[in-house]
Amino acid sequence: MRKKLPLILGKLSKFAPRIAASIAFHYFATPIRTPRPESEKLWHETAKKYFLKNGTAAFEWGNPDGALVILIHGWNGRGTQLASFANSLVEKNFRVVALDGPGHGISSGKKTNPSHFAQFIIDAQKELISTNESQAVIAHSFGGSSTVLAVSRGLKTKGIVLIASPAFYDRVVDYFVRSMNLSPSSVKIFFELVTKATGLPPKELNIGIIGAKLNLPVLIVHDEVDNAVDYLSAKSIHETWPGSKLLTTQGLGHRRILKDKAVITNVTNFIVALGRASIPNL
Repeated sequence: MRKKLPLILGKLSKFAPRIAASIAFHYFATPIRTPRPESEKLWHETAKKYFLKNGTAAFEWGNPDGALVILIHGWNGRGTQLASFANSLVEKNFRVVALDGPGHGISSGKKTNPSHFAQFIIDAQKELISTNESQAVIAHSFGGSSTVLAVSRGLKTKGIVLIASPAFYDRVVDYFVRSMNLSPSSVKIFFELVTKATGLPPKELNIGIIGAKLNLPVLIVHDEVDNAVDYLSAKSIHETWPGSKLLTTQGLGHRRILKDKAVITNVTNFIVALGRASIPNL
């Protein structure tokens, strides 16, 4: 069905633009749950597994009394995608918790958007720790955008790590509507639906601009040949966000970057140093 959508919606949007926009938005807001690959099964088996009150699946490793590091996946992802960071952080005595977002993995829900995802992160942290301040949040792709939005709305953390995260949400939306072959009038309605769902126009969800107001340490990690999220996003966030640090990789793409040993070491060192007088150079 998804493969035929551009053809179907392209025709439908010419005489029923609102219906076409509504159908397109349904698919845009509905993630695809993907099976857990063999490479993540060990992390799944060794984790302490439980559900939070809102139906969020949590996977935990390390010292239950240690400072909390939260792992947030991207669109169509799972918490255990970032589990490769757990060993290094556990060795530093951290409590590491990976979460399946709404409509992802084995968590409840079917649809989500950046605002909804941001609130899920805020609610999850409140339930995970009484102090309501984590040591850090490591977030991948769409999860990074939502994490920055969450911090702007009250999430308390000492720092964040953004891995392969898009800077411009309006470009994500624009790419989708073009791929769906929607008519101009249908595109206008689609953007209105996104604005209503997220509570802000897509153009205002610019991670660098939002982050510039946060006064928060951030490490941006991005590969130069990321085919899912262009490296220009990392450069834009870095140039806009005062004091941000940029770690550039070559040849790791959008997902292998999550398992690279050098990346894991640099991210761990950044998190360990949070709260100290200075953050290490990369």
